[in-house]
Amino acid sequence: MGITGRLFGKGEPEDRAGPGTDTAVSRQAVSLAQQGRFCEAIACFDRVLERDPENVKMWNNKGVFFDLLGRDEEALACWEKALSIDPDFAPAWVSRGMLHRRRNRLDEALVCYDRALALNPNSAVAWYNRSGIFTAMRRLDDAVACYERVLAIDPHFVAAWIDLGYARFLQHRHEEAITCYDRAIADDPENVRVWSLRGGALYALGEYRQALACFDRVLSLDPRYAAGWSMKCSVLYHLGMYRHALACADKALEINPSCELTVEVRKLLLSLIEKW
Repeated sequence: MGITGRLFGKGEPEDRAGPGTDTAVSRQAVSLAQQGRFCEAIACFDRVLERDPENVKMWNNKGVFFDLLGRDEEALACWEKALSIDPDFAPAWVSRGMLHRRRNRLDEALVCYDRALALNPNSAVAWYNRSGIFTAMRRLDDAVACYERVLAIDPHFVAAWIDLGYARFLQHRHEEAITCYDRAIADDPENVRVWSLRGGALYALGEYRQALACFDRVLSLDPRYAAGWSMKCSVLYHLGMYRHALACADKALEINPSCELTVEVRKLLLSLIEKW
């Protein structure tokens, strides 16, 4: 989830998002962060909090930026402050959970998401993050149940469709995975990850021509995506197109020379071509 997906106070209509609104401040902070100017971004929230010290949204957002900087204690202090002002402010529990998840403290993260959902059972973001914990724990049935809850709340939650598809893929239910990926593509047709995963599911089914079309789409969207070149190489290998596969392996290694698997596949392709 990107920075904007973690911020709150960005819901006002455009004509209400004036210079002093939470939305405007959050947008300015995101813009500064994208330039690597995190200290200035945090200062945006501090200016709001000087005049409105009980603004829980800004406390949450300030904590998010400390989290992005790896300053865990300061991030947690911001979220504690938000909850001391408004104990029912579920987004602070979501933010805490995301910090714990990145530190691989899965049980602590799950507790945070459960607290968020006790406060707001219809939080698609909380259900989505909860599902990610279960996926990491390989509790795939629990993860699927959470993703389905997300999509019942928000049928256009693209990341949930993608991750539900991946959970189905891990369960070897490849056709269902493809159906999920197609739903995600309907809303986000230029999403490189979903096209790559769709290609992977088709590859697993032995549908190499269709998989090839997916990886071609991936590379049209991002020609520097090394994994896309590697997967296209594998598809072409299975289609017996060894020289074309070799060219893809070379391209993948040009972008990512450290991929040992692609190095080994390249050696195999060279030996096959020499035998011809």
